[in-house]
Amino acid sequence: MTLLTILKATTGLNTKLDPVRLQYDKQAGIQELQAAVNVDIDDTGRISRRKGFEQKLAGSFHSLFSDGGVCLCVTGDALSILNGDFTTTPIRNVTRGAKMSYVQVEDKTYYTNGFETGYVYNSLSWSWVATELPGPDTDRTFNHPPTGKFLEYYKGRMYVAQGDTLWYSEPFSLNHFDLHRGFVRFGKPIVMVKAVTSGIFVSTVDRTFFLSGDSPATGYIRIRVADYAALSYSAITLNGRLSFGPGGEPSIESDTGNQSALWISKKGICYGAYDGGLVNLTKDKIDLPESLEGASLIIDDRYIALIEP
Repeated sequence: MTLLTILKATTGLNTKLDPVRLQYDKQAGIQELQAAVNVDIDDTGRISRRKGFEQKLAGSFHSLFSDGGVCLCVTGDALSILNGDFTTTPIRNVTRGAKMSYVQVEDKTYYTNGFETGYVYNSLSWSWVATELPGPDTDRTFNHPPTGKFLEYYKGRMYVAQGDTLWYSEPFSLNHFDLHRGFVRFGKPIVMVKAVTSGIFVSTVDRTFFLSGDSPATGYIRIRVADYAALSYSAITLNGRLSFGPGGEPSIESDTGNQSALWISKKGICYGAYDGGLVNLTKDKIDLPESLEGASLIIDDRYIALIEP
């Protein structure tokens, strides 16, 4: 009896093509997939059942974050610490349902949700306000940090996105904002701010830009890199650079000297390079469902993207 190989490996998911048009190598038994549910595909094209999960804590949670500091989340109307035993410790009241944006700067975790701001230090929440500015006297007026929706830290300054405006702090003085001079306007509401080695990716509701440069003091070059938006809360950073395998499959190689970014856009999963380049990794193969928000994480060197319908 002659054995016929039907499927030995796969090049991955393709929801762009009609299923009858999917690529199939009959001799090698390699096939694109029209659907893939609860499976993993490794670098060799092997399909395996995805590991299951176990519920550790019941309740309504959102805005999970940890980047070297404590693990934070929001449950109900409380910003809380998620402890190692999967209990939670509330540290302050916040507006119910308002998603948090965080950034870790040394031993402090700064946060904002469009209504409340602050930072977490030594497992306590502290007010994030302007204090007396060290240095020589000046006629300039400095204000508290604006209450925006998105935060990012880049080369000594804090950046706060509020509406169509990206505010930035004084250099190495994250509590002090000059609201008369310290801003960049984009004309449309900002939905993502993510820094890489040589600049900052900023997405509005309809386009994505790259601010190339080290500091607003020396001037940024604004480059439009995509005519579509990122999904809010979906961007993460990583130390790595993009490479492609012999079959064209993308992967991220470790590169400790350069910070790049990954996020979900309305047209696919995007890689924002450390030098400002943008590559849409899935635009030719996958149609994503309509959404405005998402979330991303990396587990065991695997990028996992979640979309809120």
